[in-house]
Amino acid sequence: MSTEVSTATGRSPGFPFGIRRLVLVDSAGFCYVEIPVDSHALILGPGNLGKSSLLNSLRLFLLPENNFKNSRKKFAFRNASAGSFYTNDESYQHYFPSHHSFLIMEVENLAGVHCQILYREHSSQLSYGRAFVPVSYDQLRPLFWDVEDAEGIGRAQPELSFSRVSEAIKKLSKDTLFTSDPARLKSLLYSSELMSADRVRFSVLPLGESDERRVQSLRTLILLLFEMKADDQAMANAVASIIEADKKFADDAFDFNIDQFLDRHDDLKGQQAQLNQIEKERGRFDRLNADYQKYRQLLGSQQEFAAFRDGLVEALTDIGQRRSRSIAELNEHKDTLKFVKEEVSKLERDKHGLQVQIKTAENKLKLAEQNRNDGELLVSRYGDMPRDEIEALLSEELKEKQSHLNALRSNAQAEIRAQELLKQIESGEHKLKALRERESKQQWQLKSQLEAEVIAPLQAVDQRLVMASPGRPLDEHAKAVIAAFSGLFESGEGRFDWFDVEFPAQALKPENFAAMRSHIESDLRALHRERDELTGNAGQKQDRPQQITRTEKEVRSIEKDLETLERYPAASTIIKDETCAIAENREKLTSADEKIQREHEKLGALESKVGKAQEVANRCREREEELVHVRKSVSTVEQRIQYLQSARAQDAMPVEEVCAARFDDIQRQLDDLDKLRISILTHLRYFIYEGVLDDSEGELQKDSPSSTVIRDTFKALSDLFDALGERWQVLEEEIAIHNETVASYRRALKTNHDHIARFEAQLNRELAGVQINDLVEIRVDIHTDPKFRNLVEESAAIDPYNRKLQSDAFYERLKVFVAEFFGDEGGSNRLTMDKVITGISYSTRKQHTSHLDKKGQSTSTTALINLELVYRLLKRVLYPDVRLSFPMVLDELASIDISQMPSLLARLREQGFNLFSAATHSASSEVIYLVGKHLEVGQMHTSRPYSPQRTLVFWGGAEGFTDQAGLGDWVDHNQNTLLDASNE
Repeated sequence: MSTEVSTATGRSPGFPFGIRRLVLVDSAGFCYVEIPVDSHALILGPGNLGKSSLLNSLRLFLLPENNFKNSRKKFAFRNASAGSFYTNDESYQHYFPSHHSFLIMEVENLAGVHCQILYREHSSQLSYGRAFVPVSYDQLRPLFWDVEDAEGIGRAQPELSFSRVSEAIKKLSKDTLFTSDPARLKSLLYSSELMSADRVRFSVLPLGESDERRVQSLRTLILLLFEMKADDQAMANAVASIIEADKKFADDAFDFNIDQFLDRHDDLKGQQAQLNQIEKERGRFDRLNADYQKYRQLLGSQQEFAAFRDGLVEALTDIGQRRSRSIAELNEHKDTLKFVKEEVSKLERDKHGLQVQIKTAENKLKLAEQNRNDGELLVSRYGDMPRDEIEALLSEELKEKQSHLNALRSNAQAEIRAQELLKQIESGEHKLKALRERESKQQWQLKSQLEAEVIAPLQAVDQRLVMASPGRPLDEHAKAVIAAFSGLFESGEGRFDWFDVEFPAQALKPENFAAMRSHIESDLRALHRERDELTGNAGQKQDRPQQITRTEKEVRSIEKDLETLERYPAASTIIKDETCAIAENREKLTSADEKIQREHEKLGALESKVGKAQEVANRCREREEELVHVRKSVSTVEQRIQYLQSARAQDAMPVEEVCAARFDDIQRQLDDLDKLRISILTHLRYFIYEGVLDDSEGELQKDSPSSTVIRDTFKALSDLFDALGERWQVLEEEIAIHNETVASYRRALKTNHDHIARFEAQLNRELAGVQINDLVEIRVDIHTDPKFRNLVEESAAIDPYNRKLQSDAFYERLKVFVAEFFGDEGGSNRLTMDKVITGISYSTRKQHTSHLDKKGQSTSTTALINLELVYRLLKRVLYPDVRLSFPMVLDELASIDISQMPSLLARLREQGFNLFSAATHSASSEVIYLVGKHLEVGQMHTSRPYSPQRTLVFWGGAEGFTDQAGLGDWVDHNQNTLLDASNE
């Protein structure tokens, strides 16, 4: 890769890094705007159009960010009219109002031309993504704007989206890169590995060193490039950042946490006061120790009391259990006796119940046998007829008899009944005629004309199907049709399946035509007889009452037959069940007699046991009453000496040793122990009150602390006094270490104070010989806070090399410094370089004068001086021999004196900056002429925008003043085709 640079333009040779073009799509109030930024230019347009926003969008490309959170600190987008900064959401919605919003910056460096594309991300709020593609914007323009339209303005690309752009730029170059990672962005934007085309491919501002301090300094300078009118505090912050970045090692960074320093001093001072307090109380501790040794000797009485108390509890528990067992045993015997008596009574009742059940079962058996005999006799009258047919026949006969009875009782009913009988007679005669006809044609029945395998399925469905007779022989066609139908049935074991319906196979029952004929003739005779009775035509006429009586008897007889038929099926089951029940109950009756005999034998033995258990229960009750009296005495002592309630013994006193005499001996020892305990508690509570001991749980402040609490507290106090010498030694070592910290802080204060002075001297050496307008000498004055200078002087007077704390006077002065220097800022009081450096001012000397003047210069002169300073500060953080072509934003050019414009423009070009400023149409023609190029961004509106709120369009290059000879250098070579003659 060649790094030769032509010097024909008059600029110094070096490694070229320049921004060539800026494009905004559906952003910052514009539908589409494309402007060159590789030379001085003036953006013209009405007020409040978005010209400043267009220029300020460069910050988004140059800083390694991926969202608008905390945008004031990151980008410092200022609302000039309101005198404040835009909010995060206002800034984001301004530059990325829709999914059509894109910002593109074209850059040229050693590796060639590339474009950086910013797009709206939907993965998280306020975020945007970034793509790098190593091609010129001319290859990308068709993705964002359609220049071919009738108006010559262009129109929106209807299918514009990030996915479409992403797919297209990946096809343009395999080196296309997408990233939103801040660390990755830093390595891309600020790479200075100039010998590697891959690593420097997307670099915009190569840093001399890539540490975080350099990046932070560059961020400050970038924001200054967009705010050249910034106050001296902004310049001071930039200088502070550069000074920190200029240090050789990161550990040299000036970050003095005064709060932490003072807190450590207060902690050591508190430890020293505590050790002095402990030493002062040694005499009281000796008296406490003497009482505690006596107390320990008598502590055994507490355990003995606890053992007695526990033994008493066990004795009471034991006697209570024994009494409970005796009572339980007594009650158990009584309950058993009662149970046995109840069992005998129950067995007698059960015996009587069994006898009743046997009698009832015998009656049921007798009735069931009668029902079975009657049913068999009734069924035998109907031959082989099924029971359900018999039931149907009797029901029909009952209905006929009831109708006849009603007719006998009523003439109107008789007439109706006579008509019904006449119809039935006619129907019977018709049936008789049909039967005779069927009998004459029985030789042609289907069962006689078809094969057995064809008949069988039809017979299973209904035997009448195969008994039917066509009255003639079947032809072959009819037989085939019937056989085909029969073939649809699937034969199974003892069944035929008609799809999902099953029909069991049936044996064919032959028809008895004589019997059927006789039955119909019998029915006809009965119908004739009944009709004759109703019409009075009987041969032997009977009177009506006799007929009614006879018919009623016939109805009752039929009803009785129906009841007999209904009971008949269950009779056999009842006979079987009741026979088994009688046998089973007789066995139970025999067993019950045996049990009654055994229970009577138990009664005598149980009555003897009840008497003995009563005697044992009485003895246990007397012993329990005795122990309860002793327990009351123990409770009284516990109420008087409360700490005994928490006393514990390893083993309880044996039950047999618990007595009143033993308790009296224990009580005398406890009285002596209680006096010593009160004395010890008084001493321990004094030590807690004085702060020597800690009782955060409040255990010792309770009415009656346990012996364990007293022991542990005394041990802690004893350990405190035993370790006093060692703690003094540790404290002295910690004080010595803290004093070494004081010495390091003192050196840091002095070193950074000197570093600021050296940096100021270096800047002034670099400014030597620089002339701006009529100024022949310029000096920079870096102002530090006077309180900081006083702190440096005071710290030099202390002696940190001893094993004693520094005097309180030194720390009081340091606290005064904190109060005056930081005020009510809140948060951590950390002394950093940006707080020490309070401002920047310039001293200047004009020609033919001998002294430096510190009064302020004009706005334009100050801007030129700021430019010189920023230029030199920028050189400190950038890679050596980098030649920039970088836009310098001066938002209001009208504040610059017109006479200083030529020198300002020349100076900017020499230093690698391209002036960019926004102005309204009221700007003077002289200013426009001097700048050379201007861009009218408020003239064109498209009828096909991405959004109706944003219709402004600008593209096609700048306008300006030049002679014909300079035209080739002035025109944007990437847009030469725009100068070609159009065919109108």
